Amino acid sequence: MWEVKPEVLHATAALGGAGLTPFYQLLEGGEDGPLAKEMEEYFYYSQMRSQSVATTDHRKVGQHVLLEEVPNIMRALGFYPTELQVQDMINEVKFSQYVETGKTVSEIDLETLIKLYCNHRPVFGLPLFKVYDAFETLAGADGEGRIDRGLLLSLLQNKGEHISEPELAEYLASLLELYGGATNKEDKMAAVSPAEAASTLERVLPEVIDADMFTGHVLGFMPATVTE
Repeated sequence: MWEVKPEVLHATAALGGAGLTPFYQLLEGGEDGPLAKEMEEYFYYSQMRSQSVATTDHRKVGQHVLLEEVPNIMRALGFYPTELQVQDMINEVKFSQYVETGKTVSEIDLETLIKLYCNHRPVFGLPLFKVYDAFETLAGADGEGRIDRGLLLSLLQNKGEHISEPELAEYLASLLELYGGATNKEDKMAAVSPAEAASTLERVLPEVIDADMFTGHVLGFMPATVTE
């Protein structure tokens, strides 16, 4: 028979600290570290995004951002959730008060955002060797880790979580900085036809792509030693 001693659990929880203290301990550098400061900056920048970055009108700075901004903040912090993970995070906050109030939540504060990040981000991030393993698998035994550009774009659209052609073009345009520092990238992408988008990708991407090119040129990762 198992015996549960809740007082031990309560004592352990108390040692971790109250409020955000245990969550700050999970961030590199703690409460005053660069990651915590970066999260705060992205939080308030998201408020600017929701009010349009290019506007000259007076901005309203508050204590909340829209839930729709959560994926953008997470990705800016280096955590790239899948669409399913995004929905899980949004629903966790959206229905957090439903039992008590019968209403859903449409905004998130900085404290809840920090908790959400700590609870959902991968503990060890994305090991670079997994990207190389994926290329080896997709290329096949004779591919030497190199994949035809058209095949790679097709796989990105049709395997795993579906990505439409306009979405893929938009993502790659942002990653490859095809529109520089423009603040209206979405408007520019909307004006580009699928044929123009395909032609642009053919111009900036080589016919054959390997893991080194994909991680360095497309994703912009710093060169690193790949270890298992």
